[in-house]
Amino acid sequence: MTYYDDGQVLIRDMEEADAQILYDEYTAQGWHPDIAYYHMRMREHAEGKCVALTAVCGGRPAGAVYLYFNADEGPFRGKGWPIIVDLSVLKKYQRHGIGGRLMDAAERIAGQHADTVCLGVGVCDSYGSAQRMYVKRGYIPDGSGVWYQDKQCVQYETVCTVDDDLILFLYKELNEQPSRTGDQAADTPEGVKRAEAADAETAAALACELWPGHTPAEMTDEFEQLLAGNDGAVFLCRKDGRAVGFAQCQLRHDYVEGTDSSPVGYLEGIYVKEEARRQGIARTLLKACEQWAGEQGCTEFASDCELTNIESQEFHRAVGFREANRLVAYVRQI
Repeated sequence: MTYYDDGQVLIRDMEEADAQILYDEYTAQGWHPDIAYYHMRMREHAEGKCVALTAVCGGRPAGAVYLYFNADEGPFRGKGWPIIVDLSVLKKYQRHGIGGRLMDAAERIAGQHADTVCLGVGVCDSYGSAQRMYVKRGYIPDGSGVWYQDKQCVQYETVCTVDDDLILFLYKELNEQPSRTGDQAADTPEGVKRAEAADAETAAALACELWPGHTPAEMTDEFEQLLAGNDGAVFLCRKDGRAVGFAQCQLRHDYVEGTDSSPVGYLEGIYVKEEARRQGIARTLLKACEQWAGEQGCTEFASDCELTNIESQEFHRAVGFREANRLVAYVRQI
């Protein structure tokens, strides 16, 4: 079964041939997998205990994740919550949003069975990127502290080794989870909605107020292309049925000043009509963009503005951006 396909990344049920490919690839990057592990996951998939998912990129398996329908470990035992297990992406495919897409698929499936999904993550630094990703996606600790070999660690009493068995358990409520890949855009909090294809002209009209050097036809065409793809999103704010603000964000896979990850969520533009300003609309639009970027697996969000745009600089500082660099661009004829 296929759960996601944008022409670049495909998420489907794990197949028999995936086991040998993943085994060979992880061995080549220095891991020590057991091919029986993949056969066990597929067997439990066939038995209805879990869903074993493979991410395919360029026709080759790039990573995997497993969703079990009933957590039977740690503090979640007996709650009836699905648990996400062993998310992994091959090193050569990392930082391309594949982990986020695997999580999207697993969470959508989990949402068909319960209103909460859970997982465990290692606490040593090798799991640092996973820890940040889960927090960005809205997972929170359950409050039971860390567990070692499925036993709760007790303050001052438990001695453990900091290895893969030292786990922090997290959970996430799914009842208000936005959908990134569905046919209809999901509502985000506080009156902001993700734009659909039919909103391209509305977004373009606002964009022309922000970027007056472009014509409405040019901007409409640009937004139609953006809204048809998967590497960007546009959010609109309406008051009394009238669009008063928009924000455009995209994924940037090339280097972004001041960051150390990829892809990075990027604020391409944000605008609120003058009569609707100082009501928190810009902050809400920004929040929606950051939430979308986090769902794509981003752990950093960036932006820019002209050196002479003092108002924009003040806004960026006010909402928590830190300045990464200043530069002047030059060009000459040759």
